[in-house]
Amino acid sequence: MLPTRAYGEIPRLSPGGQTIRPQTDTRAALVIATAAADVDRFAAANFTRYPVHNTSEALRLIETARPRVVAIDWDVPDIDGARVCGAARKFPQTGVLVTMGSQNSAPAALKAGCHAILLKPFAPNLVAARVGRLSRELPATPGSLRASLAMQQFGTNRIWPETHCPKCDAPSATSFEFYSYRRMWYACLGCDAVWLGPRQE
Repeated sequence: MLPTRAYGEIPRLSPGGQTIRPQTDTRAALVIATAAADVDRFAAANFTRYPVHNTSEALRLIETARPRVVAIDWDVPDIDGARVCGAARKFPQTGVLVTMGSQNSAPAALKAGCHAILLKPFAPNLVAARVGRLSRELPATPGSLRASLAMQQFGTNRIWPETHCPKCDAPSATSFEFYSYRRMWYACLGCDAVWLGPRQE
């Protein structure tokens, strides 16, 4: 179960584009940039969900709602995942989760600055756990963010200085998703190679 946390008033957009501030709903905002049919695959119990289905909607809502987490479906043609990710990363307290059907898209999402990647197909409880983790891990204030930047990497992506790319031999591969209890996915941000390697903790 995800933690119940309040992050102040979350502004809403009416169909006419006006800002509406809720009186009682103080749940963390979750902007979901995805196809309409996939909205229900994302957590709702402890978040106020804001579904968007194109890039302009996502950019406007990120600026207005200042969400705790943004979930981006990298495969939706009408959503520019890199632009949406970049807009979300302007707010240090916002976590970015990217979902995608192919691991080969991971280098682009990592370069855009996402905090976590989830490969399809995924179970609803798994995406709920990732959203909850990002909501908990990212600092609540810019000051606490600066104080903790040198202490940890946020999300589930990890940089491994001693892990080399099998294609270009560059060090510091980035792991972005588990494949099994023994293997995990890695990406090289220099040559965009993606490969399966031994799982590290």
